[in-house]
Amino acid sequence: MSWARSEKEVLGSFKANLTSILRAQELTEAELSVLAGFSEEGAIAEIMQGDGLPNMAVPVRIADALGVSVEALLRDRREHLNQEFEALPVMEVDRQAARLLSAVFKSAERALANGERPSLDAIISWWKDTDGDLSRSDQISPHFDLISAAEALSAIPRIHHVGALGLSATTLGSAENVRLESFLETLSKSDLAQLNGQIKSVALSGVGLITPQKRIVEPPETNETMTVSFVRLMLPVKDASGTPFVMNYSTLLSESTPSKQDG
Repeated sequence: MSWARSEKEVLGSFKANLTSILRAQELTEAELSVLAGFSEEGAIAEIMQGDGLPNMAVPVRIADALGVSVEALLRDRREHLNQEFEALPVMEVDRQAARLLSAVFKSAERALANGERPSLDAIISWWKDTDGDLSRSDQISPHFDLISAAEALSAIPRIHHVGALGLSATTLGSAENVRLESFLETLSKSDLAQLNGQIKSVALSGVGLITPQKRIVEPPETNETMTVSFVRLMLPVKDASGTPFVMNYSTLLSESTPSKQDG
């Protein structure tokens, strides 16, 4: 069974998943704050008390410190309850941190080399390894979109590239820029303002952003609409001449698939 998930539900899963992993590994929130490299021991507690998902850098740091994937922190709680986690002493987690991170990078490289659809971890690994250099993105370019913010917040963002195998193209049925632009035209001014604001924030700060999303789309040549629940990852990147862009990579949430709208 699949269901659409709101940002509040994804945040609830994030907190529940993190709580379960901390309990399994016999870690406190303060200890995780230190392991993840935060300057304040209360950093994790503050995140857990917040009402919004943090930007991409935070769950990546937490996942690296715990030795789990980013998806493990974001996936639906109902799926997560069926998973088993090995309880590890705090010192063992600390000793394994570097090896675990290296394993993530190597696994991501193998997945990309085999032409598989990249996971969030694979994209983040590529970004860390290349410093967002688009001249080294041949293996993943079919899977991401390349965008930049419009001058006016309520205008349609500039589309520079649509990956033929990315979520946008496969959902909309076309890798043409105009098809994605047509879809963006259906968004409200507030949604466009939020999207442009996020793009500008990533481009100016140099820090990625990961957010849960839910959109209703109408694939071409059908009379049905679909609700698509996904995670959007935005990363600052640059081409060979140093021109900055924002990479937009989206992937369906764990066990979430496009579902038809009633009526």
